Amino acid sequence: MSHPDTNRASSSLLRPREPLVGRLQRYWRDGGPWGWLNAMAVSVSLVLVLGLLSLLVVGSFSHFWPSRLVEVELTAQPGQSPTALTTTRGEPAADNRHLLGELMHEEMRRVASGEGDDARQQWWLLQTSSRDGAAASWQWLPETLLDRMTFPSQALMLEMRDGRTLYGMPRALSDPMTGEMDHTPDVGDGPGRPLSEDAEPLFARLKMIESERRQLQALRLDSEVLSSRYQALQQSLESRRSATADGDAAQTQEDAELELEMQEELEEVRSAFIEREGQLSALRDALAGGQLLLGGNGGYEGRIALDDIRNAWRPNAMGFSGRLMMTFKRFRDFVAGAPTEGFGGVWPAIFGTVLMVVLMSIMVMPFGVMAALYLHEVAHQGRLTRLTRIALRNLAGVPSIVYGVFGLGFFVYGLGAGIDELFYSERLPTPTFGTGGILWASLTLALLTLPVVIVATEEGLARVPRRLREGALALGATRLETLKRVVIPAASPALMTGLILAVARAAGEVAPLMLVGVVKLAPDLPLDDSFPWLHLDRKFMHLGHQVYDLAFQSSDAFSSRPLVYATALVLVVVILCLNLSAIRLRHMLAQRYKGATE
Repeated sequence: MSHPDTNRASSSLLRPREPLVGRLQRYWRDGGPWGWLNAMAVSVSLVLVLGLLSLLVVGSFSHFWPSRLVEVELTAQPGQSPTALTTTRGEPAADNRHLLGELMHEEMRRVASGEGDDARQQWWLLQTSSRDGAAASWQWLPETLLDRMTFPSQALMLEMRDGRTLYGMPRALSDPMTGEMDHTPDVGDGPGRPLSEDAEPLFARLKMIESERRQLQALRLDSEVLSSRYQALQQSLESRRSATADGDAAQTQEDAELELEMQEELEEVRSAFIEREGQLSALRDALAGGQLLLGGNGGYEGRIALDDIRNAWRPNAMGFSGRLMMTFKRFRDFVAGAPTEGFGGVWPAIFGTVLMVVLMSIMVMPFGVMAALYLHEVAHQGRLTRLTRIALRNLAGVPSIVYGVFGLGFFVYGLGAGIDELFYSERLPTPTFGTGGILWASLTLALLTLPVVIVATEEGLARVPRRLREGALALGATRLETLKRVVIPAASPALMTGLILAVARAAGEVAPLMLVGVVKLAPDLPLDDSFPWLHLDRKFMHLGHQVYDLAFQSSDAFSSRPLVYATALVLVVVILCLNLSAIRLRHMLAQRYKGATE
């Protein structure tokens, strides 16, 4: 008697082998390739995301990392003189034989040779000091004009408060007492060395000036408070005098004593105000008096007010740790700094972006959830409801600029102009709400993201089991109580999914904002310490608009390119933080109502 396993093995050996085409067809029917295709799609997506982040990090790194400064000595070629060299802006070279700056780029170019054949020649892009108020000047130099390159350790790189970048060699520093230029400033513990050899006195003076600027800002705030208090006391005193003019003698005597006390307090405030103004004037004079003399070696030549310098360092004298610390400091100043005419920091743009997204979320979520509840729980599921759902899905694909035009016409020129006529007629023709502002921008983006929230919420409501509704109604709960305490909590993770999608779309929108309130430079933040604290009529700055303005409206493409990458990186990080916060909240709600949809 043969064993069953032996018979099965024998039959499999005797069975004809399946053709290759049949095996491939069975492999496709079983879904074998789709697993590999899905894995490949996920891998490609991760590579693209990491590539985007790497591009932004590397592209912005060149702006914050202090590059080495190079002094280029030029050589005259037959028929070409270095005195004829000009920068890309048509400026004459600072020196006939020397140029000082940063080597930003190198490339190979084809040039015509004497034999008629094209030869390859190396060209260098040198960033030099600005001389016309722009961020920097640029100059292409062929290798035939480069005689020698050196890296002077005492070369200074200066970031000015107006956005310019200057390179030069320190020569003299003004004396804080006499104002005369001193080539060997004292360091406090003995005779100083020449400033061209030791720039520590300059760095010490810059630190002192920064401290004085903070003190000046505090004195300005104190002076404004005293001025407001003085005006309030003066108005109160005048109103009391007019009120007691018709009183009796006893009341007049009491009011006279109060008036005397108020006059004494008014005089004290006035004296304090005059004292603060004197301190402010002395500090302004001290800040305006300091000067630095630069010259020689092909860099910037002339005097510079120390108060105009934001940062100063010697890149060639720094080690790796020093460069790393300077990079973090410059990035911190970029993120937390205020904007200037030379761009400056992006903190107001970060604040405006986050505040706009928060206001948009507060506006869109209640309306989106109520609309989804009506469509799924209340409305009759007929033809009109189906057409409404189709219209909502089509609205999600409408270009954002169309929403911007609608917001401009309906919110700004319609509602805003009506509010001005009703409540701010004394300010007309100057508009208050009848112009772009953060309120209208938030409403426009809320309208833009409303279809996304409705669709996501309705899908979440559809996943809530019917037995939960029936159980609540069987226990005596009303329809409203069932929705409030059973259905909405069970669908809350889907609500947060809609919020995440809305934030992801709204935070990066630029086109509609350009019509309803975003500006390049806003003088005040929408949120401050003055009543009513949140000023919805104010214009605001946005990171997406900053990227657009730097990329397409800047007059200096080379200088603005790293800032485009840096601002885009900050925008990605802000959106990521907002989404992670919503994802964390969704996870908490999903864990809390884990068994509701199972």
